[in-house]
Amino acid sequence: MVTQDFDLLKQIFELIDSGIVGGYDSFIYEVEVGIGCMEAELTVKKNGVESTDAETDFDSFLIFDLVEQLKENAVRRGEGWHSFVMSYHQGESVKTKFKH
Repeated sequence: MVTQDFDLLKQIFELIDSGIVGGYDSFIYEVEVGIGCMEAELTVKKNGVESTDAETDFDSFLIFDLVEQLKENAVRRGEGWHSFVMSYHQGESVKTKFKH
């Protein structure tokens, strides 16, 4: 992973972080990339309650564009991941795991 990838992941995080209406204690953002399509699911935890239908105010198409750029970078380097999970707990570091 290179600096450009970190910048893309940071942008994705910032969009999700600022776009969860009502706040959160933690979140998990799962993305699966297919040929010409992407699926994403956001799980938000607040006050001990998990929800996959939390109100959000972010541009999903912008996030998908950033994910597409991230995937294109990986393909150019010969990396074969097909999905990733980004997780964050308030006050901790953002964690991103790619699945090959």
